[in-house]
Amino acid sequence: MNPQKTLITVLAALTLTSGMGAAYAYGGPGCPGDGFHDGDKRGRWHAEDRDERRAARQEKLHKALNLSAAQEDAWKAFVANAVPQQWQHPDRESFAQLSTPERMEKMLEFSQKRQEFMAQRLAALKTFYAQLTGEQKKTFDKFHRGGDKKRPRGNRD
Repeated sequence: MNPQKTLITVLAALTLTSGMGAAYAYGGPGCPGDGFHDGDKRGRWHAEDRDERRAARQEKLHKALNLSAAQEDAWKAFVANAVPQQWQHPDRESFAQLSTPERMEKMLEFSQKRQEFMAQRLAALKTFYAQLTGEQKKTFDKFHRGGDKKRPRGNRD
């Protein structure tokens, strides 16, 4: 790859991400402190609502798979590993005190922890998936958008 193109790509990515961070930091629709999501239930990502949606989705998948008694233990292990991590982000003030290389090291550390967690989830997924029959695998894949090419995604009208 051309070094000049690489530099331009990196600079463009940094510009975009810094702009998004600034937009979030200074408010806008859906940002903390915008007055719209403060203290009400209209916000989309409240923890209780997220947990309820996850449980409902898991229950729907469980019913759709029609698991045998022999597969139930694998299901329980899979669901136990599907609980998302609660990431501990550094507070803005202490993060702002760091030099640029120190901030980058912290961001890399955070990314590595997230990748470790994703690798654990992948291992649990593979273990469970191996227990499924061919038809159950098709159902599982469709449920996770892997097998339904006709299904529209997002607002692609």
